[in-house]
Amino acid sequence: MTPRRILVACLCAFVLLLFALLIAFNHAKPRLLVLHTSSEDGNWEQLFDGGVRRALAGNRQPLAVRWHYMSFSDAEVQSSAEWQAASARARAVVNSWKPDVLLIVGEEAQQWLGYRYVSEDPRAQRLVYATGEDPQRFGYPGAANVTGVRELLPLAQIRDLLEVLEGRPLRIQALGMADPTGEVERDQVQAFDWQRHLLAPVQLVDTYAQWQQAVRDADGKADVLLVLSFAGMPRSAGEPGVVDSLEVARWTEANAGPLAISVRERFVQGGGALAIAPSAEGLGEQAGRLALRSLHDAALPAPQDSEDFAVGVGLQPLARRGYQLPGIYVQAARAAQLLIRDAPKPAGTPPGAH
Repeated sequence: MTPRRILVACLCAFVLLLFALLIAFNHAKPRLLVLHTSSEDGNWEQLFDGGVRRALAGNRQPLAVRWHYMSFSDAEVQSSAEWQAASARARAVVNSWKPDVLLIVGEEAQQWLGYRYVSEDPRAQRLVYATGEDPQRFGYPGAANVTGVRELLPLAQIRDLLEVLEGRPLRIQALGMADPTGEVERDQVQAFDWQRHLLAPVQLVDTYAQWQQAVRDADGKADVLLVLSFAGMPRSAGEPGVVDSLEVARWTEANAGPLAISVRERFVQGGGALAIAPSAEGLGEQAGRLALRSLHDAALPAPQDSEDFAVGVGLQPLARRGYQLPGIYVQAARAAQLLIRDAPKPAGTPPGAH
């Protein structure tokens, strides 16, 4: 063999060895799978993912990250059969990729998938949940491989805001959707101490038509309409499509007799006056930090409650109702990029139209 051929053979062997080492390095990296209930184009999901990425940006150790979304679109309501199929697809991803830590996000993902990975073996694949539902429902408390963050509605902050705006006993009507998220929010609202305010039974509806009727019915019966989650609302029982959340917000603000305050940022973005909401980005960052600790720490970190909330203010609708907020709320909304000065125009409005 000539020296030139020997050199070529050595170079080829070096390249092959380099590739083998690279593959071995990537295969040996710890793996984190972020598994969402809803689709990646959802507003809340994008904010949550942004928070996770912010947490991961502080990681200085090798890590492989993958994302999976159980729903293809937020434009249609999924049937039980579709959820079963989505669960099977997600399990196939978990079984084939074998992540060290599963970060499972949302109520339906826990309901259809999370409980399957609960283990009494501390060496088992670790599960980090992010959900508003009571972890007890899925058998999480006491499990050797499970921790997470429970999203709590900032109801104390909403109660404080009502004291600032009115300073008197108020009748509160809460309105949400009849789905797992709505049921979780109803339970939190009903368990909260509203002190001198009177909370009516929480209403959960199935369709947009029922939502509209409930908003109308609250006029004269309540001083405050507490708007719970409304994303993914079916237009009617006979239609598979859902109503755009911005449309729901816009209609609700325009037609609500009582002052409407929401627990979701989307309400203000769609034209509502006020929102005090759990921060999706903050929840994502908090869950991301827990996931990193679950990867690197020998001891599983303790579960947590959500810490951050965001204030949203729509100046025009608030002024129309005759309210003026203290500057600290306005500045908090500005800091969260949720200070809306001009009312959003409905989709399809021509430029310059009023």
